[in-house]
Amino acid sequence: MRRRSNPDSEENIRRIDTKKRAHKQTHGFQVHFLRRNNAVTKMFSDSLYGGKKGARRAARRFKERALRRAPKRRTRSTSRRR
Repeated sequence: MRRRSNPDSEENIRRIDTKKRAHKQTHGFQVHFLRRNNAVTKMFSDSLYGGKKGARRAARRFKERALRRAPKRRTRSTSRRR
């Protein structure tokens, strides 16, 4: 069965919302991507960035900057193991 995606998520940015009955609540956006052997992950909490819009804006800004600094992705032909 295919997982249902969150409509607030976008490429490399996931929306995290815990269930209401959870002991601790988590609401925010997580930026996550891989470049070679490095994983880049950062969480942007709604409460720290002034709500959902502020957290999304900060996550997008971080993603753009991090992708510019990260090494370029390898193409399929050069990433094969020999």
